[in-house]
Amino acid sequence: MTKFLVVCLLLVGAAFPLAPVRAQRKAEESSPFVLAERFGEASAKEQTFFLFSTSVAKYILRHDGTGEVTRAGVRRSIYLKVGAGERIERVYSLEYEGDLLLLYQAGDSGYLARMNQSSRKARTVTIAADFTPPTIKDHRLVFSDGAVVSLG
Repeated sequence: MTKFLVVCLLLVGAAFPLAPVRAQRKAEESSPFVLAERFGEASAKEQTFFLFSTSVAKYILRHDGTGEVTRAGVRRSIYLKVGAGERIERVYSLEYEGDLLLLYQAGDSGYLARMNQSSRKARTVTIAADFTPPTIKDHRLVFSDGAVVSLG
């Protein structure tokens, strides 16, 4: 009987930590945002790079918000807002009406940037750091916590 109880407790304990992971995956599957490929370690001493592309260009973004856009063989620099001493932890991208939408987490802050892919000028809004990728409804981003950001 005690072996049965121990096995049941282990199964229940193993199932509950997976619930937030499953919820995160489900939210990512319903969102049009794509998680950028990450290279490098998350330690404070190592550099981390995020790679992603759109129909217009290829992007490389470093952990400090400095990046590079390659378009038609020409490389240009980009700079994203990141707080002092913060490191970008994750990046999601989406091409929307010709612009690039970037969702990224840096330290205790989350950011949404809409960048014109031709001029590389970005408008950035601060969001909650614990965001899940949002859905798009009526030219607005709708986050799982109820927050709404207009794309107009």
